Amino acid sequence: MSACWMFVILMGCRLGPSHSTQTPSTCACHDHLETICASPGDTVTVPCPKLDANHVIFKLLQDEEMIYNQSYVREKKALSHKPTHNGVGVELRENKDNSSVSFRLTGVNNSSHGIYRCEGTVIYPPPLKTVSSNWRVLVLLEGHQCCRNAKSPGPNCGFHWIWILILVSIYSIIATIIAVVIWVKLRRTDSQSDYMNTKPKAPRERRKKRGVQNPIPRHF
Repeated sequence: MSACWMFVILMGCRLGPSHSTQTPSTCACHDHLETICASPGDTVTVPCPKLDANHVIFKLLQDEEMIYNQSYVREKKALSHKPTHNGVGVELRENKDNSSVSFRLTGVNNSSHGIYRCEGTVIYPPPLKTVSSNWRVLVLLEGHQCCRNAKSPGPNCGFHWIWILILVSIYSIIATIIAVVIWVKLRRTDSQSDYMNTKPKAPRERRKKRGVQNPIPRHF
């Protein structure tokens, strides 16, 4: 019985509903995930790794798919104009205070939902190497995937929680039914095994008849 419950618990941990901020990606255990609940038209910053190199190509990835790349030369410090991706402006900017570089998304819209990360490839000096930032930014759209203000939620803010509760309840009922069925089958198997291993006793009438058929001779 304990083995069956362990199996059910392990299946629950593996198949249970995941956190709402998780999306398919190859996140490492040491990465930091920052969740941003953005309104349409907001600006989102995606930090890039700090690289001590003169020439670096920075790439912006959305759900592990590259959507933009920018060449950065430290001596020239020339950054290109704003391109657009699905109507969202993308710009590579440098923070002069700490010499950090980051991508800036301006005017986010419904297509901006996903996990963003920055990746840098060192061109000079050699050797050629690629470094990914430890910071990942999960962009959620207010009213669709998140609620920025709990007092005045968006049109679909509470709707997702209702579905999550319904799915959790259904999963718990199914897991309980499976556990009960397995437990009943094990009880039946144990009962049959005990019955087969038990040696039946001889009938009392048969033993009495044997005593009559083979009397013990008496000597006077």
